[in-house]
Amino acid sequence: MCRIVRNRSIESMGKQYYLSNNGTHIGPFNLETVLKKIESQENQWTDYIYDEALGEWLMLLEHPEFSAKLAQKPATRPSASPASLLSKLALKDKEWFILKEGNNYGPFCQLELIQMLQEKALYEYDYIWHSKLPSWKRVAEVEDFSAESIRVMKDSKEADVAEIFFRRRHVRASYGASLIVHNNKTVFRGQALEISAGGAGVLIDTPNLQPGQSLFLHFQPGDGVPPFNAVCQIVSKQYVKDSGTAVEPVKYGVKFTTLSQSARESIKNFTTKAA
Repeated sequence: MCRIVRNRSIESMGKQYYLSNNGTHIGPFNLETVLKKIESQENQWTDYIYDEALGEWLMLLEHPEFSAKLAQKPATRPSASPASLLSKLALKDKEWFILKEGNNYGPFCQLELIQMLQEKALYEYDYIWHSKLPSWKRVAEVEDFSAESIRVMKDSKEADVAEIFFRRRHVRASYGASLIVHNNKTVFRGQALEISAGGAGVLIDTPNLQPGQSLFLHFQPGDGVPPFNAVCQIVSKQYVKDSGTAVEPVKYGVKFTTLSQSARESIKNFTTKAA
């Protein structure tokens, strides 16, 4: 996303923000206006906001000032009226809650949670709750968010469902390159499967890494992208069966937490051409 240059004529209006949605930005707006836009569903918690004080674009859900507002909402159990019982499995019913860093966020609908998974604002190891669940469960433990359930939704003809997959922040593409991985203790070998400017899908020859863990990855040159280094965080883990190798590799999804601008631009150029 591009950097916003703030106009001097609005300096006296207090802190201002710009909103981004589908590659365009609008604003400036003050905090109250942004909250009203979210309340009216003109914008979503998964849209991006530019804060000049921080100097970067952040998802609204991850911005400290806005996430604090969201956390203030009471996370009460949804009423179990006959009407809600009939529709509580609907994708648009706002009956899901998220637990992050000790705070309850919500309610959200199932589509919003799936979009957060796509945008990497929610991870498989995060805890969620719904009135039909006996307790807080990790996303990976809930059938509604299994790979098969999401695949069925993705293949559906529903426009609203298709939109959340279309709105990925970063374009992804298949990518073949070998890589070296280390976690400050051990060095592993791996292979990239797909890549975007925000992260990658990689095979690593160990089952012992866990979601949330930080890694250093050195990507060898591949498919026209020069070699580059990246600090990453594991966001998903999937065992690969019948790989035919002595050591069964594991597919990990990682997001880039530190990546040079030149590497990011090379990846963007590659994924755009491959799309």
